[in-house]
Amino acid sequence: MALQVRIDCSPVYELISSYMLFVHRKWIRNVDLGTGWVEQVEQSMPEAFIKTAETLKKTSMHIFDLLYAAALERKHPHDIPQFLAQLEEMKEADWKCLLRSYGQPYRQKHVQMIKDIFVPALTLWNERYLQPSSIYWEQPILEDANEKLKLMYKMNPIELIEVATNGVVFNHPDPSHEVVLAPFWHYRPINMTCAFKNTTLILYAAHDPESDEDGPPLSLTRMLSAISNEVRLQILRAIAEEPITFSQLTAHLKLGKNAAKHHLAILRAAGYIQTYWNGEVEKIALRQEGLSDLSVFLENYVRP
Repeated sequence: MALQVRIDCSPVYELISSYMLFVHRKWIRNVDLGTGWVEQVEQSMPEAFIKTAETLKKTSMHIFDLLYAAALERKHPHDIPQFLAQLEEMKEADWKCLLRSYGQPYRQKHVQMIKDIFVPALTLWNERYLQPSSIYWEQPILEDANEKLKLMYKMNPIELIEVATNGVVFNHPDPSHEVVLAPFWHYRPINMTCAFKNTTLILYAAHDPESDEDGPPLSLTRMLSAISNEVRLQILRAIAEEPITFSQLTAHLKLGKNAAKHHLAILRAAGYIQTYWNGEVEKIALRQEGLSDLSVFLENYVRP
């Protein structure tokens, strides 16, 4: 039995991920929107809303995993207000049943926070920010999802996941395990993964069409920028022979964890590395196609 893969495109994922980026700001220096986006959004939101976000920043990011689990079981695929109403109506027994099926621990305080704090905050976030900004993110995620749906008939599941994520090779030991591929926009070019009991949700960066016909394509500028750093070149050399774990890489190059994650995020976005993941252990390897693509993309731009 082959790995089960499903494409799931919904503004609900954009709602959760964009708010998570605003609250926790993890990887903000690696996403295309950058810190300027946070500052711009803050200027348009009420002071009480910003204070709530500052409070939530101190809480566990695990709560967002609960929101993603609920999103996978949403009753209305594309209706954000209906999803928020669903969250508000869920009883303790509903949450226990949901989290048990997804292999997540039930914590009453987290569930209560979702109802008392997250639902009102997400409602305002949707009204004041997400819907007005849909002209930027809605079309890219729809077009990307349609593209991946076409590729489903041309590739096996593992190949499709690698193409969508720009380098994640997913080999789960359970052939009945389901992988849900959901395009999202705000975290571009970073992917996010939520590993549940029988399902893995992979939120992958939607491709954004090039807007400047004369300028170099974004993919090329990412690739050139990624290898302009000495540490990142050392990382590529370290993983060239065989896949290694994250701890092996940091020990070999004497890198701090945060610094290593930062550099790996840039290399992954540029298409230079593959991540082998079986649901438990992650190994990092050189993506040979990335080196070949650099030469091709550069020549195509210089000599159109």
